[in-house]
Amino acid sequence: MSKTEIVIYHSATGNTEKIAKQIASELNCDSLKINNNDNSNQSKLSAVSKIVKQIIQRNQFKADLKKIDLTPYSRIYIGSPCWFYTYTPPIEQFLKTTDYHNKEIIFFLTHGGGPRNTIEKFKANMTDGKYIGYMDFENVNKMTEENIKKEVNSKLNPFKP
Repeated sequence: MSKTEIVIYHSATGNTEKIAKQIASELNCDSLKINNNDNSNQSKLSAVSKIVKQIIQRNQFKADLKKIDLTPYSRIYIGSPCWFYTYTPPIEQFLKTTDYHNKEIIFFLTHGGGPRNTIEKFKANMTDGKYIGYMDFENVNKMTEENIKKEVNSKLNPFKP
């Protein structure tokens, strides 16, 4: 197992989690989900209402991300769904409160209609670390497991040593 890379992600409906798990599998590395609880089994309507609530109450995400020890890792893959053309409040909290000084950062995003300027917002809110690039995954909910593997492998290849 690679002890120099970690995949950290937030997932509300399970799409980002599918990508995160595949990236971690490809890299044979650790992964960490930063949700309050597992929302992947809830109805789409329930997930959407929770998403809207989290966006409105942007600072209400309850997790102590300062306790995450990233010292063993040199590269962090950070994943988020794209909600209304931005990444999620848990990822925002991670960027603001977690010490990722001198770490290489690769962002990955899942969405159903385009990220617009989400990547630029992500880069602008990084307080530290070295931005390496991003991977964009569209309509994960319509992909087969095999297609997810192929898509992840294809997009991950440029970042492999």
